[in-house]
Amino acid sequence: MKVFSRIIKWRLHHVFFWLAFFVVWITLRIDDYPDLLPTILAGLLKVLSLAGAVYFTNYVLIPRQLYTKQYLAFFLSFTALVLVTGFLVIKILNLILTPYASSITHWPNATFNSQVYDVYIPLFFMVGAAAGIKFYIDQLRTLHRLQGALRAGAEQELQYLRAQINPHSLFNSLNTIYFLINKENKEARETLMKFSDLLRYQLYDCNTDRIDIEKEIQYLKNFVSIQQLRHDEKYRISFHADENVRDFSIAPLLLITFVENAFKHVSAHEQNEINITLKKEQGKLQLIVHNTKEHSTRKEEAGGIGLANVKRRLELLYPDKYTLDISDNSTTFTVTLILDIS
Repeated sequence: MKVFSRIIKWRLHHVFFWLAFFVVWITLRIDDYPDLLPTILAGLLKVLSLAGAVYFTNYVLIPRQLYTKQYLAFFLSFTALVLVTGFLVIKILNLILTPYASSITHWPNATFNSQVYDVYIPLFFMVGAAAGIKFYIDQLRTLHRLQGALRAGAEQELQYLRAQINPHSLFNSLNTIYFLINKENKEARETLMKFSDLLRYQLYDCNTDRIDIEKEIQYLKNFVSIQQLRHDEKYRISFHADENVRDFSIAPLLLITFVENAFKHVSAHEQNEINITLKKEQGKLQLIVHNTKEHSTRKEEAGGIGLANVKRRLELLYPDKYTLDISDNSTTFTVTLILDIS
């Protein structure tokens, strides 16, 4: 299994396929050419031209035109690609065979009919078949990703339902506690209100696929403010969000795990520092969370259940649209998340 996984990871199955295609082509066509060298060169020409047309179709035309519903443009581009590739194959093959012209009794692709049946039609159907396979695989991946997202959403909804044990009574109780607190104790009242906002955000605002970034930032600010009250002067805590981090939406509760993790793993005996920064540059949201931690002589596995879950959510909700870098050493832990929000 490890060997197979490495083959897939390094895309070696592509190499094996084209090598096999080359060997089969040589075996079937060796009698059609005057010598071994032109046979090999012709085989390389066939393989490289076909592979080039296949990959250009699968990784350029399909994503940019077919998946953006530009069907006419895709058909015209695909047809033009086949015609140009076939034309180049015929011309280059003639150059390869020219030195052997005197010994060739039947010149390949000498007539228009032979060019159509031997070059253009096979090229059209083989590239088209590869495109069909690519499209089918992409649909399976999309379906798998959608099913995973639905499962993750169902699990998250179940967690919310479990948490919503008579939320109306809960907020009534918080209001009662608020009015029982002495009016002069403003800090206690403000903290309770922030805690109430945290609960309201989790129970009500987050029951959507996307949430305004402004609300997510306010949620993070409330969380950090409450944490600041829990920690003494040994903790230097900073939270900064650039002014341009606004007017877009993200998946709810996506950033809080990284912030919670910073407070969870700070040192209990040394001076601590927690820095949280949010930036927006060139259509990308950048979150940087840096914290000191308990000095350790061994490097622990980065993260835990919380980080594993948020990584899974990123894979499901933002496939190929994020980068997550985790730097973990003996005294500091830094998370850098870059999210494509364009």
